[in-house]
Amino acid sequence: MSAVAYDAAWYDWAMTEPDAPAMLPLEESPWRTVYDEVARMIDPHEEVVDLGCGTGRFVELLYRRGHYARVTGVDWSAAALEEAARYATTRVGNNEDVPPEPQWQQVSLEEWRPDPLRSGGAVYTCMEVLEHLEDDRDLVRRVPPGHRLILTVPNFDSESHLRVFRSVSEVWKRYDRLVDFRRWVMVGSARQGVHVCETRRRDTSW
Repeated sequence: MSAVAYDAAWYDWAMTEPDAPAMLPLEESPWRTVYDEVARMIDPHEEVVDLGCGTGRFVELLYRRGHYARVTGVDWSAAALEEAARYATTRVGNNEDVPPEPQWQQVSLEEWRPDPLRSGGAVYTCMEVLEHLEDDRDLVRRVPPGHRLILTVPNFDSESHLRVFRSVSEVWKRYDRLVDFRRWVMVGSARQGVHVCETRRRDTSW
């Protein structure tokens, strides 16, 4: 099966049509188990940059788990970000414990650059994204050295997957020169599952 790299217009439609999986509430999301695993790897005080945030269900999950640091969602789909802003909002109130509203950044991940003013300690998440990018390693390379990157990639074929990672060793071989692997979890099965990898960006520009 040959993969197809879809454009932003198709993504706008596929992500936000009424029956799209990405439009389901968090409780029914097919990615909920992946989101849960990733969220467990993040402390509430850590700033989060969600690369390829889609319709914001993961951002909403962070808030429900008591996250109180800044969260930024990055995506190239205006329609998805509009839905994310509607769905993933913080609770209204004057309490100091209420976290800041999420920030949304519309930009292609091929063009995204990290905020040079962001302090150390931010964690970057990239879920179900790298398998769709022609130059996936270039995105990983742009994560600032020393920062954590939590990435997820599939072990199964799909029409839009440009690559598939049958085993965790294949994930390691593709990204090892860019990141140090710290933890790995498989969500799903050996036939249709998702690798969840906690990594730290290496101090290298390779």
